Amino acid sequence: MIKPFKSMLIGGLDQKIEEIKSNINSSLQSFSDAETKLKEAEKQTADLDNKIQELLNSAKSQAETISKSIIDKTTQNISSKEKSSLERIKQLEISAIQSIKNQASLELNNMITSYLSNLSDEDRGKLLKKTITEFKSIN
Repeated sequence: MIKPFKSMLIGGLDQKIEEIKSNINSSLQSFSDAETKLKEAEKQTADLDNKIQELLNSAKSQAETISKSIIDKTTQNISSKEKSSLERIKQLEISAIQSIKNQASLELNNMITSYLSNLSDEDRGKLLKKTITEFKSIN
């Protein structure tokens, strides 16, 4: 009676040992799977971090390019407007000088006409007969 009980007890223990081994192997496999998935997740996270950094670098580069382009265009625009303004100022100066010359010429003509009209006919005749060289010597 002891032998069958001992045999039954050993058989039951062997079965329990196999069940525990199976549970341990299953747990080890689950742990191994979890480690693998963790490493994959870490790799994906690192890949995402790299992609984010690449996007940030690309965006920064594009922003710098756009900023440089805007600065260059603004500089060209300012230079063009400055050149146009200087040209306009030059034209205004030329116009002002010409206007002053015209006014001076008219005033000189009026002065000569007035001077000649105040002279006697005889003095006017003498004066008009003189050459330009002689005329320049008059004070």
